[in-house]
Amino acid sequence: MKKIWLVSLFVFLYGLIEAQPAGPALKLKEYPLDTAGNYRLTPTGTPALYAGEGLHYLQPLYEYFKQTVSGFDKNRLARHLAMAGDYLLANYYLEQSYDSMMAIGYEDVKKYLDTMGKLQLLDARSYILQQAAKERVVLFNENAAQLQQRAYFYTLLEDFYKLGYRYLSIYWLSPLVNPATAPVSKFLGYQVADPIAGEIVRKAKQLGFTLIAYGDSSMTRNTGNVQDAVQASRLAALLQQDTAAKILVLDEQAHIAERPIGNFTPMGTVLKRLTGIDPFTIDQTELCSGSSFEYGRYFYRELVKRIPVEQVSVVTRGKQPVSLLENDLYDVQLLFPPVQEKYGRADWLTLLGSRKLAAVQPAHRDLFLVQAYYKEETFRNLLPTLIPADQTYLTDRDGYYRLYLQPGQYTLIFRDLHYQVVAERDLEVK
Repeated sequence: MKKIWLVSLFVFLYGLIEAQPAGPALKLKEYPLDTAGNYRLTPTGTPALYAGEGLHYLQPLYEYFKQTVSGFDKNRLARHLAMAGDYLLANYYLEQSYDSMMAIGYEDVKKYLDTMGKLQLLDARSYILQQAAKERVVLFNENAAQLQQRAYFYTLLEDFYKLGYRYLSIYWLSPLVNPATAPVSKFLGYQVADPIAGEIVRKAKQLGFTLIAYGDSSMTRNTGNVQDAVQASRLAALLQQDTAAKILVLDEQAHIAERPIGNFTPMGTVLKRLTGIDPFTIDQTELCSGSSFEYGRYFYRELVKRIPVEQVSVVTRGKQPVSLLENDLYDVQLLFPPVQEKYGRADWLTLLGSRKLAAVQPAHRDLFLVQAYYKEETFRNLLPTLIPADQTYLTDRDGYYRLYLQPGQYTLIFRDLHYQVVAERDLEVK
């Protein structure tokens, strides 16, 4: 027994050592914040992302790498690592943010997997679209630190538009600006600074969606219940105003749930009460790499050892969708394939093949971060406020940076560790 315990301890410690920041992430973790100029902490009350003239994608990492005590700290770091393009390390810190679980929980997972019976995996896209054709309201959720979910949502936009959905409501769009006329910039909302979020907004506008910023403009002062009630009432008003409206919604975590959770009444529940419409609710946050809590993380890890998952799927038993985690808050839970590393980055960045891989040769001795901006957007707006199509500080073994980009014309911005521009050049992706 003692030998087994020692082996388990070694494996646990080895895992922690392997997952620690290395290379460029280690430079960010060790970045000094006690000297003059750009090395200072962000002033109190100013989000670290807004530390510069526009968006400063490294400032949150300088600061949040040094604050990883609580689960909140680690989750916050994970979200900003994802924004900067380091999705694999973001997933590590997200997992580290979860509450611990007793040993019996891990044993329960294995027992459950041994007895769960025969399952079938259906292509999620086909299943969702077949059901969505009969619906008026479809609600997806996401975890802001796991952008594989956001990327999958992007790949469904054109299909939903073809089904007659003309309204797209997204929780991270600011209600203080008109998303129809505003450029894809920091002013659309804090989380729009994520490049995948920016791609969603661009794609939605290109297709012809009416973007609905349905958040509560006083959300910093209101409780969760009030915020969700405000969101639901705005969607309900739209459905009453346009009786033929079909609405696609992206919200965060359990906000789309169809029943109350303790004292919390989610937006999805309020919307159902206000309109009498039973929305089609789709959870993306639990059956994926990292999941959203410790039991789910371990369950998913053990599940994909037993069942090969090659595409986003709906799990069925006897032709009926089932929740493997026995979660009755949603109609369907999606099962994602494990994230694979390709050229040091997450494989889902191709957005199901719509983006091409562009290898960028290091162009400067002090180069740290490479950003690709749509060239057309830089003609009309201040570049520091714009959202890049992709960005990364990660290099492959050959020293090249890999970006995933749609065909088009780009302005590449090369920045050093201090976020200063050291070079710029044009790039065409065919």
